[in-house]
Amino acid sequence: MLNDKLQAAIARFEKQAKWPADNDKFRFKVAERDDYPQIYRLFEATFGAKRSDEHVQWKYWGNPSGEPFCVIAIDQETDKVVAACTGMNKKAWVNGKESKGIMLWDIAVHPDVRGGGRLFRDITYGMQIATNAQRGVNWGFGGQSKPTVIKMGIRWFGYHMILSLKPWELRLSLRPAFVQRFGAVGGLMGAVADIFNPLPSPSDDYKMKSIQRCGDDVDVLLKTQRDLYRVSIFRDADTLNWRYFDNPMHQHQMLGAYADGKLAGYVIWREYLDETVLVGTVLDLWHGENQQLATELFKAASRSAKKRRVSFMRMAVENETTTQKAIASIKGAAITERIEDDNIITSMMLGEDPKGHSDVAYSEMDTITDGKNWFYTQGDVDFRD
Repeated sequence: MLNDKLQAAIARFEKQAKWPADNDKFRFKVAERDDYPQIYRLFEATFGAKRSDEHVQWKYWGNPSGEPFCVIAIDQETDKVVAACTGMNKKAWVNGKESKGIMLWDIAVHPDVRGGGRLFRDITYGMQIATNAQRGVNWGFGGQSKPTVIKMGIRWFGYHMILSLKPWELRLSLRPAFVQRFGAVGGLMGAVADIFNPLPSPSDDYKMKSIQRCGDDVDVLLKTQRDLYRVSIFRDADTLNWRYFDNPMHQHQMLGAYADGKLAGYVIWREYLDETVLVGTVLDLWHGENQQLATELFKAASRSAKKRRVSFMRMAVENETTTQKAIASIKGAAITERIEDDNIITSMMLGEDPKGHSDVAYSEMDTITDGKNWFYTQGDVDFRD
């Protein structure tokens, strides 16, 4: 049903959104496979970062949820792609059924054609219309959104900021502090200090095992517990294996918690250098709303990471969730101001006829655009990928 929130969003969309019209400078289209090499080069020119062929193949074409979808602007004179709004297919479980969403990413406008944000606006409106028409997608989302993007998105595209994740941190080692103060000899001093400052130990209630690749036990667990949440991105074995174990840029660690021989929950994290310090960031932690299990998984991940000389374990979480309460209960864990909050936005992909959807579709949009309905972790987006 069309409640007040949806009515307001549709009114704004009807007034502003339309498929961008071709003009003497640019023409617009949905990208075909042959257009993507130019889209990759546009990304490099816009952001000054080059992706390897392996990276591109994994991110664009390896996703088990489907191939990317992209709306592009082409320069009429040079026939080159000068702007692109790309979306990664995301399957989710919404209101007890499978749902198709899209994660907006790699939105790029070539530096040579920027001017007031018009091309950015045109290709994003085009994405909202075309992905609904061609893929039947009703909603999109994105993470790690900057305040300027959120402000512009709310005004132009009907974005909703649904979650704001606060970064928590647990110090695993005193080594970096001693090295900063005393130089090379500080490393030895830090190692000695760590002996007298052990990490909190997990209980014996769960048997923790390293998982090298996800299998049937993960699928069974998620099918059993996914209805705990009105919205959750697919975490089937194929998706997790692609997202983490097939990732060509970063290695990930995964621990499973087992009770009576059955998988009860898991934690996945990435270890990387933050300036000169090795840190770990938890990207997924499935606990089935069991706070003790969530606590045990974070403790176990932290102890495992410390063995590889990781100095800090981090996780960004929404306040008052089971995950946040679990981390807050661990001695030494605290909010860190050194990392920005992670703001999550959603948008309804209303298509050419925003009033022509079914009640089921509107119910789905209403559910998606309310953050309290989500189970969300930073691995649900392309965290630094």
